[in-house]
Amino acid sequence: MSERKSEKKEEIKVVHITVGSYSPEGIPNLPFLIPLNLEKYKKSNFQNIVILTKSFYKPKNVRLNFPIFLIRSKFKLLYFILKNKPEVIVIYVMFGSLLSLLIMILSKILRIKVISFPDFAEYGIPKLHKSLWKTIVDVFRYLLMLPQFTLSDKIVVATRHEIETLSRIKKIDREKYSIIPYGHDIDIGTERKEKYIFTASRWWRDRKNLHTIIKVFSKVLTENPGYKLYIAGDFLKGEDWEVLACEGRRETGEDYRKKIVKLIKMFGLERDVDFLGIKVGRELESLFKRAKIFYLPSKYETFGTVYIQSMASGTPIVAMKNSAVQYVVKDGVTGFLRNDEEGQKEAILKLLMDVKLYKHMQMNCLKEAERYRWENVARKWERLIEKLIN
Repeated sequence: MSERKSEKKEEIKVVHITVGSYSPEGIPNLPFLIPLNLEKYKKSNFQNIVILTKSFYKPKNVRLNFPIFLIRSKFKLLYFILKNKPEVIVIYVMFGSLLSLLIMILSKILRIKVISFPDFAEYGIPKLHKSLWKTIVDVFRYLLMLPQFTLSDKIVVATRHEIETLSRIKKIDREKYSIIPYGHDIDIGTERKEKYIFTASRWWRDRKNLHTIIKVFSKVLTENPGYKLYIAGDFLKGEDWEVLACEGRRETGEDYRKKIVKLIKMFGLERDVDFLGIKVGRELESLFKRAKIFYLPSKYETFGTVYIQSMASGTPIVAMKNSAVQYVVKDGVTGFLRNDEEGQKEAILKLLMDVKLYKHMQMNCLKEAERYRWENVARKWERLIEKLIN
């Protein structure tokens, strides 16, 4: 009787290069969630390897079943690639950097397939500044970006908006782009709704528009009292600041916090607004599920994971129709997209008062959230990698 020898299929090395894993507060770096869930739900014979270039934090309740290396030196990182020779390299949020260009050039020499995940914002487009130094830096970045469009075998974006943004730098064949959104790990379903409107951001700053949320909420209360506003997240710390290009000024997190506190006092909302701090995991999920409405009129988003978390919780959304948001939140289906304060107020009041409409939107949210499950998103990444290799 002959014995059949079982041959183990050789694993395909996929190296993921990103900045960091989790913040000290336990908030995940969003690109890190892609290899994390690709490993968790993998069906293909991939060996996922992660290289972090800046920081590595691991929360106690998170299992990481794949190799992770913290390599800050550019030369050591390039040597790692030369030594290990993976089949595929995925570069996250480094589009236009010298490091990503060096990785791509080495990959072409070694015949390694390269996927770029830019997560590119409109304010990242090189432009002329009053400062000569800033202009020189932007010109240099522009020169670094141009070859990376060609050297990337695939460019993955979260929504169509990012393709439109990148096309303002260089127009390339649309076939080179693949649209794969971020995912969520929320158990799809809702809970008994409570009388509060919920908003959340990792770091509050002008772009997230908390000042507009406060103003609109004060108007909502005059017509429909009894609701609270719960705010999850924190303000930028220390020397962190945001450039307000339209106003030509800088604003620190502390500056913005003082502005918000002043508004709350001005409208007499001290008892109606609760700051909850940074929330993660099941605690954040519960806040989404018990909220009556999720309200975040952000001025700009490259995706907006909070919107899909809200949909998975059966909580209709009020937001602005701009950037990537318009491709994530379906106006009149999973929420309302209104760009002015009056329109946002009317949208919130309509959801609070029209029971039939509210229930209909709840069902739409839960249905829409299915396609954003991490399991489904990870499978899209697998198919893309398999196609590149084959």
